Amino acid sequence: MNYFAEKIKSTIFAAALILTLASCSSEDDITEIFRDREWTLSLVKEGSVERYSSKKYNVQFAESSFKAATPGGATISGKWEADGSSKSFRCWDVRTEGSIKGDTIAEKMLQIFRNATSYDGDTNWLQIKQQKNVYMQFYSK
Repeated sequence: MNYFAEKIKSTIFAAALILTLASCSSEDDITEIFRDREWTLSLVKEGSVERYSSKKYNVQFAESSFKAATPGGATISGKWEADGSSKSFRCWDVRTEGSIKGDTIAEKMLQIFRNATSYDGDTNWLQIKQQKNVYMQFYSK
C-alpha cells in the first residue's frame, strides 16, 4: 500500500475513534447520574412561571427508590426507574411524610414526581419532566 492510502486509512480510523469516544458520555449512564448522588433543587418550572427558592430542597436516588427532603422537614419518597436510551423516567408509590401544605415548591415537586415522564441532564445538572414546560431542575454537589 502506498503512503497516501496508508495516511487516508489512518485518518479515517482516527476520525471513527474520536466519534465513538465523543458519543460516550455520562448523559445516558443512569447509575452515574442518579444513584448515590445528592441533588439540590434550583428551580421548578411550569409554563412561563419559574419558582426559585433560597431554601434547600434535596433529593437522593438509591437503586430503585428516592427521598426528597424539604426545608420544613417533610419528605417526598417513592420508587423510580429511568431508561438512558429514551430518557424516559417514571415514579410510582410516591408519598409524603410530614406536611407540605402551603409549600408551593414542595407541592409542585410532588406533582412532578407523580407525573414524571422523562429526564434530561448529566452528572452536573438534572431535569425531571412532567411535560415539555413542566419540570424541576437540580444541580449536583
